[in-house]
Amino acid sequence: MKLIRTVLLLAVFNLLSSVSFAQFDIQHYLIEGHRDLMKSSYGSAIQRFNTIIQIKPDLLEAYYFRGFAKYSLSDYQGAFNDFNKVIELNPYFSEGYRFRGITKAAMQDYQDAMEDFNLAVKLDLANPDNYVSRGFTYMMIKDYDQSILDFNQAIKINKELPYAFLHRGYAKLNKKDAEGAVKDFTEGIRLNPYNPDGFARRAMALAEQEKYENALTDLNRAIELDNANTLYYFQRAYIKYQNKDLDGTMKDYNLVLDLNPENALTYFNRAILKAEIGDNQGALADYTKAAELNPKNILPYFNRGGVKYEQKDYYGAIQDWSQAIEIFPDFAKAYQARSSARNLIGDRIGAMKDQETAKKKIDEYMAKNPGDTTLTEFMDTAYNFKKIIEFDSDFYRANMDDGQIQNRQIIIDLKPILQIAQKQLNGPGEKYSYYLPSLEKLNKTNPLNIQFTIVSQLPEFEVDSVRGLLNATEQEKLKTSFNSYLYFYQGLLNSTLQNFNQSIKAYSAAIDLDPNFELAYFNRANTKYLMIEYLNSLEDYSQILTLEGKATTKHEEKKNNQQYNDYQEVISDLDKVIQLNPTFGIAYYNRGNVRCLSKDFTGAIDDYSKAIETGPEMPQAYYNRGLTLIFLQDSEKGCLDMSKAGELGLEDAYPVIKKYCSKE
Repeated sequence: MKLIRTVLLLAVFNLLSSVSFAQFDIQHYLIEGHRDLMKSSYGSAIQRFNTIIQIKPDLLEAYYFRGFAKYSLSDYQGAFNDFNKVIELNPYFSEGYRFRGITKAAMQDYQDAMEDFNLAVKLDLANPDNYVSRGFTYMMIKDYDQSILDFNQAIKINKELPYAFLHRGYAKLNKKDAEGAVKDFTEGIRLNPYNPDGFARRAMALAEQEKYENALTDLNRAIELDNANTLYYFQRAYIKYQNKDLDGTMKDYNLVLDLNPENALTYFNRAILKAEIGDNQGALADYTKAAELNPKNILPYFNRGGVKYEQKDYYGAIQDWSQAIEIFPDFAKAYQARSSARNLIGDRIGAMKDQETAKKKIDEYMAKNPGDTTLTEFMDTAYNFKKIIEFDSDFYRANMDDGQIQNRQIIIDLKPILQIAQKQLNGPGEKYSYYLPSLEKLNKTNPLNIQFTIVSQLPEFEVDSVRGLLNATEQEKLKTSFNSYLYFYQGLLNSTLQNFNQSIKAYSAAIDLDPNFELAYFNRANTKYLMIEYLNSLEDYSQILTLEGKATTKHEEKKNNQQYNDYQEVISDLDKVIQLNPTFGIAYYNRGNVRCLSKDFTGAIDDYSKAIETGPEMPQAYYNRGLTLIFLQDSEKGCLDMSKAGELGLEDAYPVIKKYCSKE
């Protein structure tokens, strides 16, 4: 939806130019936020608009701009909520309906989107963008005739809209009017010769006319204008293949995968090409990678089985075809292929059974769909064949400097526990700050005048320096009665050195001296947790919370071996912290993490909720609760939490939203 984003950005600029405020600070933040939008620094823009909303919660423009930023990060639910607020603040503002309609369309709620576009048109008949947005949505639902009517109306109002011509050209291309499409794309390029999409789209229309040399020229120009867009290389590979330039095709597939190593469709296509040129081992490797990225797609298994069959690895071929059948039991062609392999290994009964099953599947399909031979060998009406042959073909610009942080490749995992550590004067600061009354008291009264803070990772210290500090605490014990604080500090220092047993012993000594020392219980819990994680790392037993529906360990096959996953003592200490201070939100957050690792997901969600309720504000709590809810298949609530985490500045939320919440 790159062109839709362009339209949005232009509208944002127009709105900003009409805004005036008595308070200079708010106007300044709006201008800076707009600059962030122009630079595609969407995360930064959201933070600026958050600040404005805190100061002036009824300012329409702040929600409007923030909605656009969220939309640009594929956080459609978050954008929808913001545009809802815009309409609530001004129900006669047509752009609010249009943007909400665009967001609904991105969420595949096309009927409601159309209602919003109709309202936008009713409120502002002279705005061509209302027709462009509605026409684009008609195009998404493949109603090309209606989409062309809307684009015609937009062009009638304003003949200088390049994106209206580009959209109409795409609609014509889908109606098999390649000649008309080329004319519209050419006009779009004339109006904006620096938009690479115009050249890329015209290239595909020229390819439909088998004008491959002209198409190649256009794609080369598109890449000159935007050399980080993986789709353009993929499309150029197709054109080169049509020109019999297999070496050039391979180079472009390689470029796609250099820019985006997670593009399953490109691995699949490259595997086909490698098999065609006789590189069977390379083809097997690429089919394997495509299967890893899309484990529920039948085609990598089916094609890999074919390569193994050609290599006379009949057992391997049978295994792959069986996997394809397991995913899609009506895959008649897989039964036929497996029958051939079984016949060659002497399994005559299995071969005959597969042939009979294949025939039965084909006959069933033909009875339900007389005259349709297109998918006869693959399916009947009981299954969604299209869904199981779709690839994760996520084409995007690979330059992460453009603000598209939702396209980053990240490890999706729980955000770590929060701990108390010594504040470093010259060290890197934490992104988030947390206020705890008990920590404030500790900072004011500890005898060494040391400042403590909340961190997500313990800072690194020189070993000799830490040992020197430990010796200093021993000397200080002789001079002061504040020994519980000194033991607390010794616990912290020993934990820094991974002297976990000594750390726990020191915290226990602090608790013996002061049974109500909540921070000592808190840090002792954290140290016990870190010790378990350390032991797990030695055995490589660390737990993975996957979003494919299971929690497992890295070495599940060793599950009968000793595992260090008894977090009961950790939970017991955190229980005590909460008993002493029911408003200690970070303790709930940490206990939520521990409960997640103990597979008590319901308890974890309750704890994250309590952490959010009691504060301080923790985007990590929204993130971890969202991740847990998505894992439990409650994506609607989970994605709302991810949206909130992103809104609060946790940018890792956006790749999760893109992968598990966005239907784009």
